[in-house]
Amino acid sequence: MEVVHIDYKNIIIIQARMGSVRLPGKSLMPIWKDMSLLEVVLRRITKAKTIDQVILATSINKESDVLVPIANKCKVEVFRGSENDVLERFVKTLEKYPAKAVVRACADNPFLDPMMIDNLTKFFWDNYPCDYAMNLGPITGFPDGVGVEMVSADTLRRLDKEAKNSSDREHVLTFLHANPDYRSCYLYAEEEYQRPHYRLDIDYQEDIEFIRELAKRLPEENAPYWTTMDIINALDKEPELLKMRRVRE
Repeated sequence: MEVVHIDYKNIIIIQARMGSVRLPGKSLMPIWKDMSLLEVVLRRITKAKTIDQVILATSINKESDVLVPIANKCKVEVFRGSENDVLERFVKTLEKYPAKAVVRACADNPFLDPMMIDNLTKFFWDNYPCDYAMNLGPITGFPDGVGVEMVSADTLRRLDKEAKNSSDREHVLTFLHANPDYRSCYLYAEEEYQRPHYRLDIDYQEDIEFIRELAKRLPEENAPYWTTMDIINALDKEPELLKMRRVRE
């Protein structure tokens, strides 16, 4: 593998594939006019000011070929690796794009907020040395789906050596969460952002419909770069929209 000889400070690796079990092909589903879920996510996170490189880490499976043109359109790098060993996929991405720390983002969160990404990277380095930091809801109080999580490069490599269970390797950071030997820091929501019951990720078809309806109520002049406060204000005004969501299993 050819290594890019640049030592970035912060990179963001966003994981996506076409082979989702619960909602196959969701990355290509339109959520704002004709703009797909993946395109919305990539356009939003590339606005983060503290990230040196954005990489889409997807599967080597042929069905994920269709994701590459979207990344190219958004001027995002692409790395392809294991379908199910996502931890390995992350570590190999880090090998190609060396950095001091990695932000992990999931492509089923259409409202990932670049400001939240910037806030977390600053928080991470203000609390360094730490292994892990997050501003994900609901534990931090933010709406679930606007924040991210971050690990040092050394921590990611350590996880690759220590995590043996297939589930831990598929979900990347669950081994870390279960082990107090890793130092974790949490960035909690200020009062105006505290909406932990607002879930904004996409797992099922009902979630796609919910996000589409919510997007219609957001300021069109800001699309697709709505702020978290735009989203909070819309849901505060029409909380019945949340009833479209399936209860989390």
